[in-house]
Amino acid sequence: MASSQPPPAASSWSDLPRDAILEILLRIPAKDLCRLRAVSPSWRALTCDPLFIADHKSRHTAPLLAVAYRDQDMANGVDVVDLSGNVVRRIPSIESDILTTDESDNVYPLIRTSEDSIRVVRSHLDLICFTRQYHPLGIWVLNPATGATLVLPKCHSEELARDDEIKADYGRGQMESCALGQVSSTGEYKLIRIVSVGDRQLCEVITLDGANYGRWRGKQSPPSLIFAGRGEGMKCVVIDGVVYFLMNFYSGYCNTGVMTIEPGSIASFNLETEEWMGTLRGPAPVRTFIQDHEGFIYADLTVQLSLAELDGSFVTVQNIHYISIDLWLLTDVENGIWEKKYNIPSHVAQLFVYPFLVLNDGRILFSHGEKYVTSYDPKTGTYVYALEVRDSRSIGIYTGSLLSL
Repeated sequence: MASSQPPPAASSWSDLPRDAILEILLRIPAKDLCRLRAVSPSWRALTCDPLFIADHKSRHTAPLLAVAYRDQDMANGVDVVDLSGNVVRRIPSIESDILTTDESDNVYPLIRTSEDSIRVVRSHLDLICFTRQYHPLGIWVLNPATGATLVLPKCHSEELARDDEIKADYGRGQMESCALGQVSSTGEYKLIRIVSVGDRQLCEVITLDGANYGRWRGKQSPPSLIFAGRGEGMKCVVIDGVVYFLMNFYSGYCNTGVMTIEPGSIASFNLETEEWMGTLRGPAPVRTFIQDHEGFIYADLTVQLSLAELDGSFVTVQNIHYISIDLWLLTDVENGIWEKKYNIPSHVAQLFVYPFLVLNDGRILFSHGEKYVTSYDPKTGTYVYALEVRDSRSIGIYTGSLLSL
């Protein structure tokens, strides 16, 4: 006669089926899993498996931000933080002082690292790119998973090094903008750098390969001047391997009084082919904004406009300060069709407010002024301070997994 007693409960984890253990571990937050790795070698092997990490990442989608820091000893670096401000990983900068020599060939520091500052380039990748204030051509790329830092060549490409104006400037030039992106078809990471020499802007590209890199390659110049500023005005964004730059319609207008570039126009560079694509027209209401609104001038429009990637979409942002923020999503690239997805009210539309991330619950994160990340909920209209950072213009979105750190 069969027993009516239930089977005995599992006495330990080893008695549980492997699939059950996997399901339990996949539900545990990454920060706690990292501590559990110390329990046994088998658990560590399981939770370090790339397939497990990818599956866990797909279930835990809370974003991580890459922000610059400076500690009490005045040392610089990059922090990976969650939206509560908890530091998940701190990666100190490896850069040394900028040195020079006097007439007697004595070496001394021209600029100390404690006097310099880091600017994280806006990106949505599992790598982090940053520049430094006092390095005109310097770019660094971090891999938070390994802690490795790539110091990219601070020289020009062979093509640009032969330029007479660059030679006259001791081989320097000034970096106006840079962007890091990934080629979808190959998985390669590439970085584009726009350098100003006199009244020209020149273009260079470099390919990253794991812990290595190639050399800078000179490419065709932008079709017209683009807005500069190393990302301070958020005039550049990368989406699906294409880099978009807001074109500088104002410079030529100031010099000639004639508008030769339509306001809101966007230049695009294909990282796979390493070629400039056709110019993209901005949203129609942006193009005619000055004519349609009395009391505004073109100088206002240069400050109002920025670019963003929100929830995978390419967005033109018009922040009409203290009135509204319009977010225009590009819905048809071939025909240049834009849709106004959001009209955000006046209490959000302050100076130096730029959207950079949409959360799963629909809230939009903004960099606000110099030190804050703010959150706007379109459903309720609530606008609150979410996080304080060293420099809100210096934020990247880290898409890697906590388990890789």
